[in-house]
Amino acid sequence: MEHTGLYIMIAVAIFIIIANIFATFVVCKTYFEIKQRRLYQILFIWLVPIIGSALAIYLNLEDYFEQKHSTKIGNHPNITDAEAVTFAVGSDR
Repeated sequence: MEHTGLYIMIAVAIFIIIANIFATFVVCKTYFEIKQRRLYQILFIWLVPIIGSALAIYLNLEDYFEQKHSTKIGNHPNITDAEAVTFAVGSDR
């Protein structure tokens, strides 16, 4: 039961690949299209899922790095929240 999400993602990936193969076949069998236009259509068919997945990975990793970076205070990356509070309490300011 724990792997249900994984199975769904695998099924969606297989569906996308099969749909891309079918769309490529349809574009290749179209005789009234110019070869260059067919090439652009095939590139569009295969690059859109790749660009979408790359964008999703980038956005999620960006969020991860922002959260990791936001736990640091000041310009020095080695000062944590607890150390900053300790320094602030001990200072005369």
